[in-house]
Parts: sequence; structure tokens; C-alpha cells
Amino acid sequence: MYGIGYWLYRHAQLHSKRVALVTPEKTFTYGDLNRESNCVAHALRALGLKEGDRIGILCMNYPQFLCVLFGAGKLGIVVVSLNYRLTPPEIAYQMQDSNVCVLFVGSEQVSYIAALKEQTKIEKVFVLEGDAPAGCGTYANLIANQPDGEPAEPISWDKGLLTVYTSGTTGKPKGAGLTHANQFWNAMNDIIPLGLTRDDIMLTLLPLVHVGGVGLFTLPALLLGGKVVMPRKFDPDEASRLVEKERPTVVMGVPALWQMFLASPVFAQADLSSVRVFYNGGDRCPLQVVRAFRERGLPFGGGYGLTETSPTAFMMEPEDFEKGTAQLGFIGKSAFFNEERLVGTDGKDVARGEVGEIWLRGPNVFGGYWNRPDGNQEVFTDGWFHTGDLASQDDQGLTFVVGRSKEMFKSGGLNVYPAEIEAVLGKHPAVKEVCVIGMPDPKWNEVGCAIVALKPGTTTTGDELIAFCDGQLARYKMPKSVVFVDALPRNTLGKINRGELKQKYSG
Repeated sequence: MYGIGYWLYRHAQLHSKRVALVTPEKTFTYGDLNRESNCVAHALRALGLKEGDRIGILCMNYPQFLCVLFGAGKLGIVVVSLNYRLTPPEIAYQMQDSNVCVLFVGSEQVSYIAALKEQTKIEKVFVLEGDAPAGCGTYANLIANQPDGEPAEPISWDKGLLTVYTSGTTGKPKGAGLTHANQFWNAMNDIIPLGLTRDDIMLTLLPLVHVGGVGLFTLPALLLGGKVVMPRKFDPDEASRLVEKERPTVVMGVPALWQMFLASPVFAQADLSSVRVFYNGGDRCPLQVVRAFRERGLPFGGGYGLTETSPTAFMMEPEDFEKGTAQLGFIGKSAFFNEERLVGTDGKDVARGEVGEIWLRGPNVFGGYWNRPDGNQEVFTDGWFHTGDLASQDDQGLTFVVGRSKEMFKSGGLNVYPAEIEAVLGKHPAVKEVCVIGMPDPKWNEVGCAIVALKPGTTTTGDELIAFCDGQLARYKMPKSVVFVDALPRNTLGKINRGELKQKYSG
């Protein structure tokens, strides 16, 4: 089987004038999207890149992101998705770890370039829109005068396509390597339960730099020959107007996004009758959100996935929306091309109704983390990937996430790992020891709370510690509150007792 570049090639052959992508900048037909992707591929080859090389993309939801992804994919070049919400040191680490040799940057992130050049020594940087600073090029000039024909024979689908970073409990981000085949099977896992067709119109609101923005449901739509509507960034008023104007049939989001929709006066008055599926992912969705959508007669479902599963692993079919969303943590049933187990601490499958860790296996599951052989051994057992998430199943096989076995929490649908925050706060001269836990939050679902013990004879304030994190951590990772204690509780092994802290401070 062939990689994703073949999808564009065939749709351009079969119906080149069909609309593929609607953005604020431009509307692309399949012919347009394929030709520009081919120009990108020829340009990358002219830079000396070859199969297996790695390029970085740091931008909001530009159409050029998809052109670069498909163009690189046609040559077997791997795209490293870089989160624009991170700080330059965090991005630089990922670039160096993944061996990025060419970087594409959105106009909003041009101010990052000097720091990234200094910290990574990267030389080939191209700005996707507008002018470029000295020593950099522009995307427009890069692809100008390049041929728009197919750059090569279609590559096989076992080649690398994406590296997307996800942090670990050690605080060191890890690059999950996803292949073309992973994205094909992810698309099938979306298409089958939701009955997606070429007539569906997907509204892409999640960032493409996250695997959810790519896999839910941008690439599935482009595999089918459907239409994708994609604003550059999420704004609830703008998105509500887009629903009325473009008439999408499928809208994907995370709890924080749904809450912003519900607070929008434009959304409250918008004609949403075209949407047959509002779909939740990224985190457990508050049941009051589900009820608010249902009171307007809007279908609302949800699923579950991770970066490592491309991302779809569980999906709720429309026939299960009403019953399945009655309980917090709803994620539906295991996706069609995905096997699941709920495993107890003894390594055996738990009975229905009992809680176990979600283990997954299937063609959508990644092959491992980039340059992390030890880490890969820890998360796989006989081909089963350990998610670290805890869930139970009812008698009908509907699955409900109840918590996480790791310390990680999610803020606005984004993973936050306490070890990463603790490492930063631990550098403050007044901090003796620190533990970060997730606290309930009405808007972001969870936010960080830092519990801090100070060194004798030192003083500081919570505001000062939070400000200390600014510039070292993305803002969504920064703790929102600080509690001072004389000492952190520890268990008999000398480890900080997080459970005791969570029980005391987060309820």
C-alpha cells in the first residue's frame, strides 16, 4: 500500500476540481493541493533532502502545513510537529532530539527564530507567510519555479510520516514516530464508526501540530475526497460563523473548546443544523457540556486516543451517543482496527465493571519513541501498548476513563506532566522540594497547583514562583496556584506521597 501522497495524487487525477480545503487565505481544489504539495517535494529535494530526513513545522493552522506534510510525505521525509505554545528552549530541545535539518515557521512565530538558531544551529529556515528575517528564506520563494508534477513513484506506507512529541513522567519529551500506515488505519478507525463519506465536511479546529488536528478528522476527510474547513486558530465566534457559512457536518473539539462555544453569544444564535456529529476528545468532558448540547438538539459523542495511537483508539457510534454520554469519562468502544485490554496490577485482564489500565494493539499504534529504546521496552508488552490511563467497561462494552495511573493531568485537553514543572521550580534558589498536582478548574478541566517546601531562611511568594516559570514553560503548563508547606509527605520508600497531597488539596 502507498503513503498519503498517493491520496492526493489519485484524487487530483479523478476529480481535480473538487474542493479539498477551505482556509481564510485560499480555497484549494484537490488539483491545487496536489500541485503545491509537488512543488514542495521538488523544493525539498533541491535542498538536498532525502528519504528519512526530518523537517520541522512551527505554525498555526496554515494551509502550507498540509502542503509541506504531503510534499514531504511523497519523498519519505518525516515532519516533526512543533507546538507553537511552547517556549523556544522547549522547541529547541525537540528539534535537536529529532535531528531537524529544515524548519518552516509561521509569521506568528518569527520572533522565535533568533533563539532557535542560536540554540540549535539550524541554518535552513523558511517563513510560511510574509517577509523573512536576515538569513532566512520564504516559503513562496522556495517553491517558486519548481515543477508541479509528481516528484517520485508513490512510497510505501511503512515509511515514517510524523514525529509528534509527548512528554513522559521523567519530564523529558519523547517523539512518537507515526507512519503513513498508522494514519491510514487511524482514518479507517474514524470512518467506520461515524459513517464518514466524501460528502462530509470537516471543521478542523484543533491545531495541526497535535496529532488530533491531523487525525481528527483532516486526513480522514482527504482520504475520502471530502472537504476540510480550517481557520488559522480557534475563536468561538468565528467558528460559529463558519458553521453557518460552510455547513460542516462533523466538528471535533476538546472540553475547553466546547465550553468556549457555549459561552459565545454567536454560537447561541447560530444555525448548527448542518452538523450531524459534535465529537469530544482530549480529556473527559463535563456532563453539563453534554447536556447543554443535547438541550439544543445537537448530537454529541466522544472517543479516546493518544499521540501514540495516531490518535484514534476508542470511538462512540451515534447510536450510543445518548446512553454512552450519561457517565463521566465516556469514550465508547474500541475502534474497528484496534484491540483493547483493561489490565490489573497483576498483569491480568480485569472483569467487566472493574478498573484496569488500558492496553492497546493495532495497526494504528506507533512503533516506538524516537531514540528511546529503554522507554519503548517500558511501554510495550508482547506488542500491547500501555497507555497509563485507567478505565472500566459496562456489560455492553462501553468504556469509561476513570483516571490516570501516571501523574500526568490534562489542561484544556493538553497533556501536562508534573515532573517537567517540578524540574523548573526546583531551580529557584528558595525551593527545597516541590510537587505539582492537577486541580479541578471550571474552564480548563484541570490546572497545576505547586506544593512547595522552602529552604530554611529563604522567602518567596506564589506569584514570584509562577513568574519564575514564565519563559521556561508553555503558559498552559505553568502552575496557577502555589501552596507552601513545611515538608512534603513521603512514603516508606522516601517517595513523595502524591496521593495524600491530591486528597488534601484537590479533593
